[in-house]
Parts: sequence; structure tokens; C-alpha cells
Amino acid sequence: MAARYLLRFDDISPCMDWAVWDRIEPMLHAHGIRPILAVVPDNRDPKLVVGAVRADFWDRVRAWQAAGWCIALHGYQHRYETRNAGLMGINAYSEFAGLPEDVQRDKLVRALAIFQEQGVRADAWVAPAHSFDRVTVRLLLELGLGTISDGFYFRPVHHLGATWIPQQLWHFRPMPGGLWTVCLHCNRYGEVELNRLQTWLTTYADRITTLDAVAASARPLALADWAFAAGLPLLRALRRRLAPR
Repeated sequence: MAARYLLRFDDISPCMDWAVWDRIEPMLHAHGIRPILAVVPDNRDPKLVVGAVRADFWDRVRAWQAAGWCIALHGYQHRYETRNAGLMGINAYSEFAGLPEDVQRDKLVRALAIFQEQGVRADAWVAPAHSFDRVTVRLLLELGLGTISDGFYFRPVHHLGATWIPQQLWHFRPMPGGLWTVCLHCNRYGEVELNRLQTWLTTYADRITTLDAVAASARPLALADWAFAAGLPLLRALRRRLAPR
């Protein structure tokens, strides 16, 4: 089966780089792409303050969701409090992993309350820095959010009671099969990055699907999934070591 792709944009907030986003959004509409947008409910990370605050931000989020785009809960305030890499082991800093259960619950309750107040449904969970732990997953399930966009799998899987839609790439590349989520951070994109994105969309648009379309295909985690999840990070590390400098 030919490879399919999901496109995800992280760090969506009222103070993102709107000059860049206002060039990206028409590209997505032109190609009929419905991405995953990871929205920070109450951004307090100064690194994400790139543009002027948009007063109509939540209006736009509601419009995206009404158009069938996936709106993901991207943490709470995007502030890192621990040096814990969590289940994914990608980054040794986290807004959630390693914190006591009551602290994590308070963050999630407050984050979901903001979405609810704004009339936005959390379609999936996207952890800042890809860092969360088993406590986070259990609390998400208790709070009614059972879909996670993360994991080095080659297909959607059921794990720890949740549905995991894998996220393994940070740029498009030809793959032999499976489902691949490409995660992009578009704040401060320049002309090079915007032109590259346009090329990617033109090349891969007919293979880009939606989270809703693939979630129902999730299957219980199997030995092959475990092996793939363990091997992919090692392969990525090897490629970096062997890349010409």
C-alpha cells in the first residue's frame, strides 16, 4: 500500500507569525489539505511570541474546525518545568512528564476549560516537546481525550487505552508505505521554507489524508509496532552521523 501522510503544524497561538501563516493557509485550501493544528490554550512561552496578538484568533480556530481541520490540544501554557523526556524520549524537558498527578490534572483541566469556553473541541493531544508520561495518558482518557498525535509507529495503534496516530517526520520524504505525520513549526519561516512547503504540497497533496480518516484503522499494538518504534529513532540518529558535513 502506498504511503499516506498527515500534516501537522505545532505552536498555533494568538501571537504566532501571522504574516507567515497568512501565506500558508491559502496553500492548504488550494490543495484541499485539512491539517492537524496544535493549539496552545494559554501561551506563556516567550519563544512563541512572534507576531502581534490576533484578536480574532479563536474565531479562526472555530472556523478551521468547522472546515474539518483537526484542532489538537497542545499542552496548557507551553512552559517546561521538568527535565523528563517522558514516553517518547525525544526531548529532555517537559510541561507534563514527571510532574505529580494532581499538577498534571490541573493543567489539563484548565487547558480543556479554555477550549470549552471558546467553543472548540479538542480532537487530539499534542504534547509540547513530545514529552508526556503514562500519568498524562491516563488523565487524558479520564478527561475524555483519547487520541494522541505521537509515536514512532508505522500505522495507528491502540496503546495504554488511547489511539496513537504516529508522528515520525519533520519534513516530507518518499516512504515505501505506512502512515507518516510530518510535523512543522512555521514561526519565522522565510522565503526558502515557504517555497519548500509549496513544493511539498504540490508533490504530496494527493497522498495527504486526515486524522479522522485514519483513526478508525488503529489496531492493538503488536510486536512489529514495538520493533519499528524502537528502530526508527536509531535509524534517524545513524543518518545524522553519516550525513556529509
